[in-house]
Formats: sequence, structure tokens, C-alpha cells
Amino acid sequence: MSEPTTPPRRGRAVRVIVGLAALAVIATALVGAGMDFLYGRLQGNITSVDVSGVIGRAPNTTVVDEEGNYEPLTILLMGSDSREGQPDARYGDPAIHSNARSDTTILLHVAADRSFATAVSIPRDTWVMIPECPRTGSGEMAGGFEAKFNTAFELGGPGCTMKLVEQMSGLQIDHFAVIDFIGFTNVVDALGGVEVCLTESVNDPDSDLILPAGTSTVDGEQALAFVRARKTLSDGSDLSRIKRQQAFLSSMIREATDAQILLNPVRLYSVLDAATSSLTTDPGLADRNVLQEVALSLRSVQPSDITFLTMPWVERGDGANVVMDAERAAKVWASIADDVPWKKPKKSAKADEGSTDSGPSDGDTLTIAPSDITLLVLNGSGVAGRAGETAAALTGAGFAIFGVDDADRPDYAVSEIRYAPGSLEAARTVAAGLPGAQLVEDATVATITIVLGQDFAGVTDVTVAPAPSPEPLTDEDVDAAADVVDDAITDSTTADAVRCD
Repeated sequence: MSEPTTPPRRGRAVRVIVGLAALAVIATALVGAGMDFLYGRLQGNITSVDVSGVIGRAPNTTVVDEEGNYEPLTILLMGSDSREGQPDARYGDPAIHSNARSDTTILLHVAADRSFATAVSIPRDTWVMIPECPRTGSGEMAGGFEAKFNTAFELGGPGCTMKLVEQMSGLQIDHFAVIDFIGFTNVVDALGGVEVCLTESVNDPDSDLILPAGTSTVDGEQALAFVRARKTLSDGSDLSRIKRQQAFLSSMIREATDAQILLNPVRLYSVLDAATSSLTTDPGLADRNVLQEVALSLRSVQPSDITFLTMPWVERGDGANVVMDAERAAKVWASIADDVPWKKPKKSAKADEGSTDSGPSDGDTLTIAPSDITLLVLNGSGVAGRAGETAAALTGAGFAIFGVDDADRPDYAVSEIRYAPGSLEAARTVAAGLPGAQLVEDATVATITIVLGQDFAGVTDVTVAPAPSPEPLTDEDVDAAADVVDDAITDSTTADAVRCD
């Protein structure tokens, strides 16, 4: 098989990229006379699941274009929390945790010229609208309700999670890869352990994780406890755990691409065999020819080329969960869609992790257009058909309608516009189209929700002031702009930047 014309930027005979709790070996460029045989063995290890019926299309099998150049590659990596096959109940009783969920999810994008990769972690505690998917086991359609992000995997497996991420991002995902607890531990053991660094010692009785402060090399069981622990490390949140997982993945990638492994065919094959034996992918990625093409294309990607970041988010207001910050996340998704590197923002003095609402804009100026707002319309007026009529009028005014339904009761005196924390500016635009409606901050809603009351008097057109034409930027302006931070974007890092020195 000949390689595409895009030249590798650095010469390495072998390249392995491993993906987190999702430690999914995406590829390696095995060369030599035994390559076909080895690829055949590795392909035989992989379990493939056809999700075309869920996402509405067949898996992508195009790695190069008609001119022989590599295509951009976007893969959804998932670490399943399935307890099946575990030797004990250390990570949860299999009888209780019977349905697997996506314990960790990373959207990995590799550039067409293979000069960089972007890995976006999606917090499992993100509150989302679960898409309708065939339920695992029965095939009955389910979904269409609000829940945590990882509910999608529990409901409909990797296909439902893939559909959800495409719904959230507007991107088309080429492939998915899932690895479970046992596969994760086996790969770490095959690597001979992975180095971690702690600022203070840890003693977690729930998982038997005991590590001193400083540098340690952990085996598979210790590694699993390290990336999953919440109560005894950092602040106990899923978001702090994501940072730890990203740092661990950086260390793992360095270990997997170490020359001693790359130049040792026996050890290299043991790593790949351990990874693929617990790997589930779509049929496209499991295809021998596609896997080989992907492997060859990725051999030039260095650890320093991979940037990790966390999907932008805002607090949901319930003290436990978050919601996607759609405005800031759009910039991340756009960088992937445009196949350009993500530029790490510089922090300002007042920057804070996560995101808080900056408050309404000055005066009555509206800043978010109706076309950028999706609404759920509930009828609480007691007048039959009013929600449907209002939804039609709102569509005519430029809004997008998520759904129409009855409210919890039919006797609301005053119409309400319920919005999640951080969505005030969008809610103000809605209020301009519904004169007299009250703005109500509500941490339980993921979509701006209109509750029609008995006072409802109709929908009016909304005018959003156009953005002023920008003045030409000076060099000083550009330098100053670099210090403005997207508060919700967790610090990004490259895979060789987190070291235990």
C-alpha cells in the first residue's frame, strides 16, 4: 500500500497514539514483512459495532482524498465504566452497575496535514438533552429528555453518545473507539507502568490507592484508581478529575512512544494486543485497510502536537452539574470544523476556572439574535392550542423551536421565561419578543423555556443592534487581546508539557 503524498513532518518508524480512560489505540505504523499478518491479528481482536442506524449514515472509510492527500480525522474516544470481567468489586458491584456508561469521553481531531491534534474532554456531569436512540438490548426508541451526558451511553451505547456529541457540536464524527476498565489496566501493565506525579500523598480506602507525594510509576490497577478517584484527590469534582486524566494521558503517550518500546517489536505488539483486545469501534475503524491507512498517516504525530482542553461550561446552579457554554464552545467546535489548531488563551488577572455570567449588557441593547436561540414552549394558560400557535409565531420571528408541550399546571397568571445561569442575554432577547413575560433564572432547564400564562398577548418582532464596525487594530491592540480569556475553557496543554520532573 503506497502512502499519500502529504509528507510526514518527522521520521519515526512507528507511532502509537493512546486515548485516555478511553485508552484506545488509534493507530501505529507497523512496517516490515510481517505487517499484514500483524494487522490481521490486531483487527481480529477488535469488536465492531455498527451504529449507522443510530447516526443515520455509514461509517467513514475515506482516509485519503482523490488526490492522495490525507483527510482530517475526528474520533470519539470513550472509556466505558463496565464492571464486567473485573476480578472484584473494587470499582463497583457489577450487579448494581449493570449498564455501562461513558466514564470518560474525549473528542479527538487530527489535522489533514497531521501537524497537530486537538483532544476535547467532555465532562460526564454535563446536563444535556439526550437524543432519541434505540435502547441497548431492546431496540425500543428512548431519549428526548434532559439528563447527564453519560446517560446517553447507558441508554444506547456508543452510537447514542456519538449522536449526542454531534448534536452538541454540529460536527460530523468519523469514528468511535471504546475501551473498558479491564482493557485500560491491561494496556498500562503492558507498557510496564506509567509515571504520575502528586503534590501530596494519597490514601484512598475505597480503591486501595496508596501513593506518596512526588513521582511514582503505577501499574494498571493503580492507574485506574488514579484516573477515576474523586473523593481523595483535588476538590472531588469531575472537572478536576478531567485535568488529572489529561495529565495521565500525556504521560501515557510519552511512555507508549518511547523509543525502547517502538524499537522492540515484541513489547510493542504486547501493548497493541492488550489495547485491541478490549477495544470496540465502528466497522469503519475496525476495517483492516482503514486501520492500516490511519496508522500510516499518524506516525508523524508527536506528543507535543496534541493539545488537550475541556469543553467550555458554566455552572448549572445545582451545585453538582454543569451545562455547555454554547457561545464559547462554538469557538472550539469551529477550530475543529475549520481544521485549524486551537490557540491556548492567556489568562487575565480576573480569570477564573469555569464561567460565570458577566451580567446583562448596558442599557436595553440586545446582543444575541433570535436565530441563535432555541426555545421550549409550554402551555400554562389553560387555552387549548396556544403553545403551538405561539411556537409558530416565534418561528416567524426567527427563533428555533425545540419542542411544544403542556406546563405542569394550566393556571399560570403571568408568562415566564425560564433560563439557566449564564443564559441571561439570550433570555433578554426572548423577553423582547414576549412583552410582559417575567424572566426567571432556573438551574433545572437546559433550554430556555417559555411558560405561557393567562396574560399572554402575542409575539412581537425583535431587533438586535448590529455589532459596530471594529477600528483597525494596532500591534498593541493585538497584544492586549491575547490577554483576554475565554473563562470557561480549561487550560489547554500539549502532551509533552505535563511532566513529573
